[in-house]
Amino acid sequence: MMCSPIPWSLAFRRGRYENWRKVIDLKAILGALLALAILLNWLAVAAQAGFMRANLARLMAYRERHERGARLAVEVLHMQQALRASLQLLIAWLHFIVAGLLLALLLVQAWAQASWLALIGLFLLATLMLLGTEQIIEALVNRQPESWAVRLAWFVRGVISVFSPFILPFMVLNQGENENRNGAASVTEDELKILVDASQQEGVLEREEREMIYSIFRLGDTLAREIMVPRIYINALDVTMPLDQVVKAVLESAHSRLPVYEETIDHIVGLVYARDLLSLMQSPGQAKTLRDLLREAYFVPEAKKVDELLDEMQSQRIHMAIVIDEYGGVAGLVTLEDIVEEIVGEIRDEYDQAEEIPIQQVGEGEYLFLGRVDLDEINELLGTALDKSEAETIGGFMYSQFGRVPSSGESILLENYVFTAEQVVGKRIRKVRARKAAPAVDGEESEENVD
Repeated sequence: MMCSPIPWSLAFRRGRYENWRKVIDLKAILGALLALAILLNWLAVAAQAGFMRANLARLMAYRERHERGARLAVEVLHMQQALRASLQLLIAWLHFIVAGLLLALLLVQAWAQASWLALIGLFLLATLMLLGTEQIIEALVNRQPESWAVRLAWFVRGVISVFSPFILPFMVLNQGENENRNGAASVTEDELKILVDASQQEGVLEREEREMIYSIFRLGDTLAREIMVPRIYINALDVTMPLDQVVKAVLESAHSRLPVYEETIDHIVGLVYARDLLSLMQSPGQAKTLRDLLREAYFVPEAKKVDELLDEMQSQRIHMAIVIDEYGGVAGLVTLEDIVEEIVGEIRDEYDQAEEIPIQQVGEGEYLFLGRVDLDEINELLGTALDKSEAETIGGFMYSQFGRVPSSGESILLENYVFTAEQVVGKRIRKVRARKAAPAVDGEESEENVD
């Protein structure tokens, strides 16, 4: 029995249904691929923004705290060329893929007899939305680039592995570019301090090592006048001094070089080196006066920053600099050893005298200070606000208050403390005693201003 033929109208409708089903299936596949490509593009854009702005010091601090993904993020950040090339290449490919998938969707819609004008508008709108979304992602990532770098480290590492066969020519092309950063650049002082503190907490650095690193940071904020040997402590020689006395003075000082002045110490005419005197002793006829042995002195202003001074002394092989005040007078001197001691602490040798304790509490509300103790330390200890505008040390401050060289035992009342010149040697105030003033009784003053 033969089957009756299907009417042509039914066959047409069935064929049209099959074609529409194929169109719908194809659109679903293209849509899924487009969504995947856009997602990968967003991840690549976020990873690029995160790693390009991530700070190595902060990532290392995350690593010290054992945050998940931080170790891998640090490793990836050190692969700067591969990181840049892989992500740029991936983003470029994904842009082509997204554009191709959008174009394919347009063709499918065109085959389905959609409006060409509407399709072109849809294509342009989708492109603008994609680019705008990338800008939004970059803005979000830039707020916390290190956190995003840690989250996406696994993704970037995989991208580098996949694209490693293709990025070699790209890296060669980028080799001539001026890298704005190389993984350790643009690290600020505060960020390094964060890393140092984290390293100490984790036991990577000892407390002394941390303090040494912090001392290096402070060099840029420290001025020459803050670390100089004050002029009253300078061991200088008169240029008219006979050579035999010069040799004796240098031997007694145990210094390798001494400044030489003419008439007053404010007129430094040069330096005399111990080794030159040693050569003179071997060949007595080489020089007749101290002036014949002088070497040029190096002068710096009080406001010279210590880190700059260190660079100059290293580059010019200078071991001593004479510090000049704003009026052209000698304020003090700075040696290379003084700067090194600012970093590593005091260096003592066999010629140094037994160390004296700079600050001693000798009773209730009573302290004994060496004259070289900084006023900041005294203000912090006593709760005072002694003015540093005229002097940096308590000895210099006492000079400015008395207006002359005080005698041993002379006192002055300042901010409820009686400051006494405990020991005066020549023109030097070696020790100062500070004692809490007794409270006033019956309207009388608690202490006399000067004993």
